[in-house]
Amino acid sequence: MGDIMTITAEKCFEIMEELAPLDYAYQWDNSGLQLGSPLRPVNKIMVTLTVTEAVVDSAVKSNVDLIISHHPLIFQPIRSIRTDSPYGRIIQRLLSSNIVVYASHTNLDRAPFGLNYWLAESLGLKEQQVLEAGSEDGIGLGRIGYLEPVTLADLAAKLNQLWQTQVRYTGDPLKKCTKVAVCGGSGGDLMQLAFEQQSDVLITGDVKYHTALDAKAMGFAVIDGGHYATEKIMIPNTAQYLRTKLADVEVVEESAGDNPFIL
Repeated sequence: MGDIMTITAEKCFEIMEELAPLDYAYQWDNSGLQLGSPLRPVNKIMVTLTVTEAVVDSAVKSNVDLIISHHPLIFQPIRSIRTDSPYGRIIQRLLSSNIVVYASHTNLDRAPFGLNYWLAESLGLKEQQVLEAGSEDGIGLGRIGYLEPVTLADLAAKLNQLWQTQVRYTGDPLKKCTKVAVCGGSGGDLMQLAFEQQSDVLITGDVKYHTALDAKAMGFAVIDGGHYATEKIMIPNTAQYLRTKLADVEVVEESAGDNPFIL
């Protein structure tokens, strides 16, 4: 029998890009390799939403070779790395521990079977389609689909239970919701589009005050589940995808420090 083939970080990137090609990402985004060598041998992968100090602590203790995160570790250009700051400490520790970091961000958000598909599936949306205008072949932000009629208040309560969180919403609590739009993360900018497509409610996170006021004036319902609650599905689903593709690599899930808010 021959030797077991060494899996490199680069091979893991290729597998992630089968699900979410980098050209799906917005130009302003910074998906892809964040830090480390693509030639690094990988025996253990950690999937997380955001690379925090707590996540790095866990990765070092668990002998992780590669972290795959949703949010980019490096987003804005770096002018200096101060190792007396939390961000600098993260970079220093990752480099000294030889841990590679790769981000799958808006490309995973927009992938046909990526984060927003998973989110819509978890809510039980039927006949789901891409919400974002101008999308082709299922590529684009958000999803829109149908539920059995449910009041806005009951839908909010269902989400609280499903996500173990405390959502907030604007609209008539007794409004019947059947056609539902959803977008993980910060999807408030899709409110007008969801309204134009005659959905009854938009479920997303990070809804701004004035967006909520506009929705109320339009008679449109918006549920704000928060950024973390609407994106945390990325962790188990990405991990499971990788397990199906990389049988000889251990894949662990880490949510430490992802939600900074106390509910």
